[in-house]
Amino acid sequence: MRDQESLAEILDRIDMEYWLNREGFEYKVTRGKNGIQLNVKECPVCGNSSWKVYLNQDTGLGNCFHGDCETKFSKWKFIKAGIGGNSLSNKEIVEHVKAIAQEQGWQPKRKSEPTQTKIGDLKLPKAYDLPIMGQNLKYLKDRNITIDTCREFGLKFCQKGWFAYIGPTGEKQYQNYSMRIIIPVRDLEGKLVSFQGRDITGKAEKKYLFPPGFASTGTYLYNGHNALGYVEIVMGEGAFDAMAIYQAFKEDEFLCNVGVVASFGKHLSVGGDESQMAELLKLKDEGLECVTIMWDGEPAAILSAIDACLKINSFGIKARLATLPAGCDPNEVDPEIVRTAYRKAIPITPISAVSLRIKYMGKV
Repeated sequence: MRDQESLAEILDRIDMEYWLNREGFEYKVTRGKNGIQLNVKECPVCGNSSWKVYLNQDTGLGNCFHGDCETKFSKWKFIKAGIGGNSLSNKEIVEHVKAIAQEQGWQPKRKSEPTQTKIGDLKLPKAYDLPIMGQNLKYLKDRNITIDTCREFGLKFCQKGWFAYIGPTGEKQYQNYSMRIIIPVRDLEGKLVSFQGRDITGKAEKKYLFPPGFASTGTYLYNGHNALGYVEIVMGEGAFDAMAIYQAFKEDEFLCNVGVVASFGKHLSVGGDESQMAELLKLKDEGLECVTIMWDGEPAAILSAIDACLKINSFGIKARLATLPAGCDPNEVDPEIVRTAYRKAIPITPISAVSLRIKYMGKV
């Protein structure tokens, strides 16, 4: 990224589809009178989840057409609302935008037609089950992900392979997943509904790839199918966070009865039968009583977690907040720190939420 590049130039380079996928927002690609539109299910300002938000694919300009909201969006305003709203400082948002621009790399010029694909059977790229001949990948070793955890979460390694799909005009297209860890995503019934491909070379244009045309990961709770029947679960932010929490709890016999899921970003989708809240309610029907959110230790993430806890409370499920050291994810700290954070988690109520917001808003 150029040192003298202005914020406007950086924002212009942000690919809103990539950002929506990364942060777990569900959306559709449609055509509007002003070009290709991204129809987002949930408005990050008013919370309405009736597909009332439309953003221009290139500019990010758009609106929420819900009658009680009618917010006008720019890329800046949508991203700001999507990662925490007014609880974040401009500096925090700028750093987030810069990080995304650097992470996504160069983006090719958009075609003039929507890129929505025709849905067929979801098939993973050609990949090897991990471990391979009893050996783990260095990338996973460096992140302290064990061989047993690779098996538990069904991780695979794609050395050279592609995801094939049918494009909008009927042509066959390919998405390259070479040198990526394949992370399957399943619904509560255990059916494969999506997957992530994590680059392990550090040289790819995008750290993560998602199969075009399939439901956003923000519709699902990662590892939710393995949380059925648990009275308590912990919610990490990403797949590797869920794996780290799982490993930390597995080492303690008193925590083996706690389920582990992840939210695919600092956002909890709400509304309709296809949302993360809907999956939590299904888990509630199977006995779930309490959710502990353990996202990273940044103040902005903690403030977003407080909002998510209040949402969960509103549906009759107890919610707690577990805080980690500043700037750390569950897979970046010692397992004992993860366990301690869980044990010291704070129940979130309207009163405790106010107190915690005052404490952390002064740190962003």
